[in-house]
Amino acid sequence: MQDSINEPAYGPTAARILMTATRLFMQRGYSAVSINDIVQAADVTKPTLYYHFSDKEELFVLVAIHMLAEMHATMRRAIADQPDTRGRLIGLAQVLLHEPNSDTRMMRHQAREHLSPERQRRLAEAFKRYMVDPLRDVMQQGLASGELQGHNAGDLAMLFLGLMEGFQRQTAPVISERSDMYQAISTDHFSAETLVDLFLYGTAAR
Repeated sequence: MQDSINEPAYGPTAARILMTATRLFMQRGYSAVSINDIVQAADVTKPTLYYHFSDKEELFVLVAIHMLAEMHATMRRAIADQPDTRGRLIGLAQVLLHEPNSDTRMMRHQAREHLSPERQRRLAEAFKRYMVDPLRDVMQQGLASGELQGHNAGDLAMLFLGLMEGFQRQTAPVISERSDMYQAISTDHFSAETLVDLFLYGTAAR
């Protein structure tokens, strides 16, 4: 496999393995998914999996990079026709809050827990390229237009990402969406527009 943050081209079998691993890793977490689980769910043999992916760590890295690249493309589309910073941030927020497999916190936590330093570095580079840099570009545009002020673009990007990650929909299979417990911890009523306005204007009386 390619040792870069650019996505390799996947044939049908490798793509099926990747998509199956994505689903299992996101549902169960890295440690709860075995190679046997993946090959059984993807209906392939172990030699076939190892022909395309060297080991479980490498498969997780490529799953994560694939997810980040897909989110990056969706983010670019979301801001393409927005005329101002608020509109661009709302578009980005909608992606970060609602796109399937958008829980980047879980991804980074799993990487810190289970990946070698070299593979953590590769994933960190991909995260910067696909997630942080686009956010920073939007913030830099806002600073240049005078719509934002007071902080540099990098800090604003990380503040915005942290806010969005804090309000990503939290799902727990053991909790029904109709239960009182789910309602007590749900943040679903915070819209992208509300969170962007909190980021831009705060909660103090103006």
